[in-house]
Amino acid sequence: GRFRFGVGVGWLREEVANHGVDPAVRGRVAEERLLAMIEIWTKEQAEFHGEHVDFDPIYCWPKPVTKPYPPLYVGGGPASFKRIARLRAGWIAICPSPELLSWPLDELRKTAGADVPVTVCQWGEASTDVLAGYVPLGVERLLVELPSEPRDETLRRLDELAAQLAPLA
Repeated sequence: GRFRFGVGVGWLREEVANHGVDPAVRGRVAEERLLAMIEIWTKEQAEFHGEHVDFDPIYCWPKPVTKPYPPLYVGGGPASFKRIARLRAGWIAICPSPELLSWPLDELRKTAGADVPVTVCQWGEASTDVLAGYVPLGVERLLVELPSEPRDETLRRLDELAAQLAPLA
């Protein structure tokens, strides 16, 4: 029951096209696929007939432990906010600083409601002060970059991060 399902519609148009999706409709395709997955997760016998996804009745097990289905998180900028509202999803924000998150977060909350869960991906080194800046914004979860290193260095880095971030929790 600890699984969260996060998706993005794809920012690299060539990559999206290479996967057989017209980049101009990638958001609608992603949303329809999520709706089809919700049908599969929540119905004993699921079927879906949309513009981009179409299947007759199917059975699929196992069903998710989390009911009615795992929490959804959608990445992207302001163009994704209506989709987030329709899906009652959370938002995955890739943002280098709390200052740059403030405006889009206000827009998201105007569009999808004040209680939208927000996860921020903070890439690169960030000081504890920078990370602490997300707390007053109501960010639910903060993902920090962990470079690939040998086991002992990785464990040491995780211990350092835990010590630095524990007071923020």
